[in-house]
Amino acid sequence: METKFVGEHLLPGQLGHFFAVLAFVASILATVAYACAVTVKDPLRSDSWRKLGRWSFYVQTASVLLVFGILYYIISNHLFEYKYAFQHSSRSLPMNYLLACFWEGQEGSFLLWSFWHSLLGLVLIHTTKKWEAPVMTVLSLAQICLGSMLLGIYIFDYHVGSNPFILMREENVNAPIFQSANYMEMDFMKDGNGLNILLQNYWMVIHPPVLFLGFACTIIPFAFAFGGLWTKDFSGWIKPALPWALFGTMMLGTGIMMGAAWAYESLTFGGYWAWDPVENASLVPWLTLVAGIHTLLAYKHSGHALKSTFFFFIISFVLILYSTFLTRSGILGQTSVHAFTDLGMSGQLLIFMGIFTIPALWLLIRYNKLIPSPKKEESSYSREFWLFVGSLVLLVSAIQITYATSIPVWAKIPWFKNLAPPTEPEFYYNKIQIWVAIVIGLLTGLIQYLKWKDTAKGTVLKKIWVPLAITLAATVAIIVFGKVNYSKYGAGFLVAIYLMLFSSIFAIVGNFSYIFIGIKGNLKAAGASVAHIGFGMVLLGVLISSSKMQVLSLDKAGILDGYFTEESKQNSRENLMLPKGMPMQMGDYYVTYAGDSSALGDPKSYYIVRYERKANRDAPVTERFTLYPDAFMNAKGQEGTITPNPASKHYLTKDIFTYVTGLPDKQHKKEAAAFKPYKLKDGDTVFFSQGYLVMRGLENNPVKAGYTPQPGDITVAAKLDVFTKTDKKYELSPLFVLRGTEVHQVEDSIAPLALNVQFAKILPEEKQIELMIREVDNSDDYIVLRALVFPFINVLWIGIIVMIAGFLMSMYYRIKKR
Repeated sequence: METKFVGEHLLPGQLGHFFAVLAFVASILATVAYACAVTVKDPLRSDSWRKLGRWSFYVQTASVLLVFGILYYIISNHLFEYKYAFQHSSRSLPMNYLLACFWEGQEGSFLLWSFWHSLLGLVLIHTTKKWEAPVMTVLSLAQICLGSMLLGIYIFDYHVGSNPFILMREENVNAPIFQSANYMEMDFMKDGNGLNILLQNYWMVIHPPVLFLGFACTIIPFAFAFGGLWTKDFSGWIKPALPWALFGTMMLGTGIMMGAAWAYESLTFGGYWAWDPVENASLVPWLTLVAGIHTLLAYKHSGHALKSTFFFFIISFVLILYSTFLTRSGILGQTSVHAFTDLGMSGQLLIFMGIFTIPALWLLIRYNKLIPSPKKEESSYSREFWLFVGSLVLLVSAIQITYATSIPVWAKIPWFKNLAPPTEPEFYYNKIQIWVAIVIGLLTGLIQYLKWKDTAKGTVLKKIWVPLAITLAATVAIIVFGKVNYSKYGAGFLVAIYLMLFSSIFAIVGNFSYIFIGIKGNLKAAGASVAHIGFGMVLLGVLISSSKMQVLSLDKAGILDGYFTEESKQNSRENLMLPKGMPMQMGDYYVTYAGDSSALGDPKSYYIVRYERKANRDAPVTERFTLYPDAFMNAKGQEGTITPNPASKHYLTKDIFTYVTGLPDKQHKKEAAAFKPYKLKDGDTVFFSQGYLVMRGLENNPVKAGYTPQPGDITVAAKLDVFTKTDKKYELSPLFVLRGTEVHQVEDSIAPLALNVQFAKILPEEKQIELMIREVDNSDDYIVLRALVFPFINVLWIGIIVMIAGFLMSMYYRIKKR
């Protein structure tokens, strides 16, 4: 007899799965109908197929929107009988984080991708005119692939997709809790696991939707290029594709940089870019898409580089699919903190990639000789020649990043099983990519002064000598007065830094000058120059903020030596221990840890860190602010480690970036409460949490309060000077007493420091003594802090905004010219 479970809400899941299947079927029908509209020669029949494809896509879009809404309904109404709601949400989450729960899981993120495809498809249907059928064939086919990810059905023995509407009891059939008809009333089902604490951030609400819109947009230039090959109209697609390529590049770039801002603000990479494999996987298609835009412009004005444009638009979408495979197959699980776990869809993802890659490249190879290409080679003094060179440089950049990011894939092949990811990713990528940045920066500043097809020799130099002079002067000034330095990788790298500084400034100055020299101040046509200015500012911001990054929290006394493990990748000398209530000097600031706080239901603790700027400890305060970095102890299996979120003080010219790197734990308290032995001779130093002590010799037969000598006592005192981080000085003199054959110690202590010292042994052969030292009361009332200064980081963020503005201006200009 079938069990009737009490309290379940089955209708939303049944409707959700029905519409998921309907969307899949409607996508198939739309794909077939649009494909027939392309291949059928009779105009009337072709139009009928096109109308059927259009209405099928409308049904598909409505179904996707309903699936989207139903899944959010299940999450927001806390229907924890559904696995997706139970795994990703909880009752304590505010509404904005409930929305973020939607795309935390793989199924939700695929649905978000499909959602954007659906909306973009509606726009394309009504704007692409004669290109509707081939473009929508490609888009509908992508919807089939994305829809299959949500089916969760078996075809023979193969499980196709993962159903986001599956019930907990269906996923865990044999679990004892689900043998009861009243399982919904049990405490276990009262609340869900909640959103991963690392993702409880406003960036999680806005970053994934923008990034997935960027992913979705890359299919449109691909679809136009594929349609051009399919219909053998090799050039007609160029003009309608250009605004979409600009829009896709802008959205994908915005999504990537939102991720960089999130990493900078919250994910404690100590910066905005860590060359993480998931970051790289998104960056590479952006690079090739940028290359495609520039070769497309070269073709529009000169007839050159059409084949390259086909290639770049095709490979950009293929790389999006490849990045999806990398991040969702589980293959990057050991090299990236951002990768999804494998839900068993790796095979589907590879099929998804093959469905688009193989036909597109086959058509490109097949029609290679038919694609128009001028017989005359480009002049090396032409704009199109250097646009092509720049595109090739971007391709080289993409290849290097893809190769290194894909090492976990190569390692699966027997011939490459010994390959391992770089141990120092920053240096590994930077040593190549800095030269890419140099070349691209120089070309960005120079190319617009060249004319299409050919440029009279000598005319360019006449136009750019002033921007070059300004650039050189600015570069020298920054090097000399700004003291830009990046010598940790050697003198050769420093030369590259100076060249990158010159090229980034030239990109800014050259394009700014071109707006007035080249296009006579016509801002309507200045979109490209504005985007290039923004790009130059991004390069300059990256360079200055990283090369001039200053560590405030220098542990000059070495108190934390040995505190961090090698796996933590923390430099002990760049972290400072802050006992509660004790001001510690960090650069121009005196910083005090004032305590912590936490909110009910929030697993994170917030640490109150007060900054005061003053010339010395007793000088008046010239600036005062408080930061609240937070942290939480990691889950089981990672005991003793913490996950911090930084806090920053923002200035116009710098950011002070602060985060907690260490907290006391129970084991540490036990160790701190016990005496530890130290062997010392005259002049030796012992560090403790609040300062250090120095041995300055021994004293025979001392007089000490609390010690009454007896006849025959042989008494020796260890004379110790104690210095604290607050510049206070104390003295200690523990006694070693030999009374007959018995040894006695008279310990000495400093109450404000909770420091106890015993004189344990005299070691005459080693000319040393042994002291026993412990800290008692306050050993568990501290934080370990890392504080950095990122100078002129706003140059980077403003550059991103300027670059986005340039893309918008270019899109508007191109749409107006259509």
